[in-house]
Amino acid sequence: MKKYFKTILILLFTIHCSLFTSGAHAAAVDAALVQKAETYLNGITGLSGNFTQLANGKKDSGTFSMLRPGRVRLDYKAAPVQLISDGKDLYFYDKSLDQITTVPLTSTPAGILVRKNINLRTADIVVSDTTSDSDTFSLTMHIRDNDGLGHMSVVFDANPVKLRAWTVVDATGAKTDVSFSDLQVKTDFGKNYFQIQRHKTASTSGGDSYYE
Repeated sequence: MKKYFKTILILLFTIHCSLFTSGAHAAAVDAALVQKAETYLNGITGLSGNFTQLANGKKDSGTFSMLRPGRVRLDYKAAPVQLISDGKDLYFYDKSLDQITTVPLTSTPAGILVRKNINLRTADIVVSDTTSDSDTFSLTMHIRDNDGLGHMSVVFDANPVKLRAWTVVDATGAKTDVSFSDLQVKTDFGKNYFQIQRHKTASTSGGDSYYE
């Protein structure tokens, strides 16, 4: 269980402290690809499907759900672990320990994807690189004005545009790959689907304006 917790913490905290080391050569950014990704993400209300995660040589899988603004849920099949955002904070729930850890939703990759208004050009998100081929395109991004190291890359299918995967690289170079499959539009989640069912939890940070 410690391995799961370490992997989740990498996923949760990397984007909060993510910034490329400045270098002599700037990566190329295709404004059209940034606009395409932004338009797609802002057009999503809800999604449901499966995910596969590879980190530290270990492969895990489970189900993924999101409902904008601010709600995310990941259930791991082989571990008693859930990640749930209720629109205010993101909760890491270890069922085996009956332990809940709370972090700001803004510190996660999913937090970028479920904001009410996603602005990849002028807000606090900096797109530092774009790549494309005949089937996919990707954006590499980090949080503006942060002294940490690391980055996130989000991969999309090109035609039609659809979320395919994301990769998070932390300050030590450790990489967490998450790929998605069978993603379908879904908005009719149950009333308490994005709530931890074990017991009531209180937000420690009071939410964030990005999701209101």
